[in-house]
Amino acid sequence: MTEAGILSGLSMAAAAALALTGVWLWRQPAGNRTKAVLMVVAGLVIVFNVWISGLPLTPSAH
Repeated sequence: MTEAGILSGLSMAAAAALALTGVWLWRQPAGNRTKAVLMVVAGLVIVFNVWISGLPLTPSAH
């Protein structure tokens, strides 16, 4: 496994942990909803960054 694959896997694990914890916090009776939403959004941003970094590089067609 390459270094990029390991980092992508760790990033996706962190994104899943953020999203799941955010959902758990949202469902708590005394949970802070703002923090819960921000945690889920941060997880989505990480997933988007991993997706962007995994796109193949193509030369420009000038």
